[in-house]
Amino acid sequence: VVQRERPIRVWGWASSADVVTVRFAGQSAEVFPAGDGGWAVELEPLAASASGQTLEVCSGDRQLVIRDVLVGDVWHASGQSNMAMTVKAACDALPEIEAVAAMSDLPTVRFCRIHAGASREPLADLPSEVRWQVCTPRTAPSFSAAAFFFAQRLHQSLDVPIGVVDSSRGGTPIEPFIPRAAFVGHPTLVRERELGDRDDLDGLSRMPGGVRARDDNWLPGRLYHSRLAPIERMPVRGCIWYQGESNCGVGEDPRDYASKMRALVCGWRQAMGRDDLPFFYVQLPGSGAGAGWPSLREQQRLAADLEGVGMVVTVDLEGEGIHPPNKVDVGRRLAAWALAEVSDRDVPHGGPLVRDQEVRGSSLVIRFHHAESGLMT
Repeated sequence: VVQRERPIRVWGWASSADVVTVRFAGQSAEVFPAGDGGWAVELEPLAASASGQTLEVCSGDRQLVIRDVLVGDVWHASGQSNMAMTVKAACDALPEIEAVAAMSDLPTVRFCRIHAGASREPLADLPSEVRWQVCTPRTAPSFSAAAFFFAQRLHQSLDVPIGVVDSSRGGTPIEPFIPRAAFVGHPTLVRERELGDRDDLDGLSRMPGGVRARDDNWLPGRLYHSRLAPIERMPVRGCIWYQGESNCGVGEDPRDYASKMRALVCGWRQAMGRDDLPFFYVQLPGSGAGAGWPSLREQQRLAADLEGVGMVVTVDLEGEGIHPPNKVDVGRRLAAWALAEVSDRDVPHGGPLVRDQEVRGSSLVIRFHHAESGLMT
């Protein structure tokens, strides 16, 4: 799936002696590769289309053909194990959601999963081939459950093709997903980058606001470099994120997570060239909570002050353990933010949040976001 209503970017590498021709949806573009063989073209934006079309790239006597390309909305999905948790795992733990998961014969919904390992430097290309999968009853069980129910609801509401690029990795803190260049503006971020550059795992664990890094997959920037940097020029509709457990577990310090969350959002936006890139994330649930979870939830709330950012509250959802299986409501609540903020749909998309307060004589007036019909207990 390629992103609708935005320039379509196609890039790659070829012999510098041969012109590269790209054809897609009635458009054609030519370019000569640079000295290192790198090339890129930009085609005109297209409206959503569920009709599969062919993308063709030719250079010299070589030809690459990619068939059944749709035009719709593409979303990045990332985080740790609660984003990586599959539809099958969720259904096994909570059979009540199987009926919703069974609605997976969705030929215009596609997923791709990126598993690349850590990298010290941003990669120009993914280290191994990544294939898109069409959503069917056979393939859906292996998809991220939160992302699947998110995509399912968007598809039902918008009736356009939906693509999801899943780069999540279980057990990881936020640091490896923040671009290295975004570790600025706060002493904790700056110090984490310095220690990460030296592969100082012990130093990161000991510092206030640091992270218990187990190997280089936990170090600042290392997973962004391998999983997102190679495709950061690919236009997307927005991002969804579910993470936090590995920043507030045993021996882990949740302080300054709000600054890390802002660095993640702003870092992705800068790297992907979109200051207004929508970003919706999940606040930690109530089940499986350790001593540091309430502090991290508050840090997550504080990070919701950025424009174009929305936080899904899940503390009210029933469940057990660190991986509560009800990802149906998680995905639908993420989709509600996307529908309201990105697609201008009039749908409720957030619980009450304090906006401001005013003293009026002996009364205190408190105003809330997302409480248009008043508060109830």
